[in-house]
Amino acid sequence: MKNNLKLVFLLSLLLMSCEKDKLSKTLNFEGFTIEVPSNWESFTSQGYDSKTGGITNGKDKLTYDYGWYSYDFKNETTATHSRISITIDGKPALIVKPVEKGKGVIGLFIQVDSQNKFSLSGLDIKDEDTVLKIFESVKF
Repeated sequence: MKNNLKLVFLLSLLLMSCEKDKLSKTLNFEGFTIEVPSNWESFTSQGYDSKTGGITNGKDKLTYDYGWYSYDFKNETTATHSRISITIDGKPALIVKPVEKGKGVIGLFIQVDSQNKFSLSGLDIKDEDTVLKIFESVKF
């Protein structure tokens, strides 16, 4: 009986840990949406030639830039970062993440249309797996 209780307890802990990474809330920004875990919130900032702002869970923070001059992560080389080309919402995208997990820039860049670009990035992110799920959830 004690072993059954231990097993139930361990399974409950496992389910709760999986639940924290679940993207359960959609944040709607002007021009795009992002899915995030329930404990993440959005914030705004002042952009001069683009839409800017971000999302945070109080520990990790990602900022976005949506406009003509969004950063494309050209300075993050293969010496310091993994560079991954994927497709997000039907558009070619670049993800960069530090070679040493949690130390450096993690970011997403997408050429949205002929003029507009989108970047979403954070520094020294502790929960890279959740951030990568957030990146893949971006829709325009």
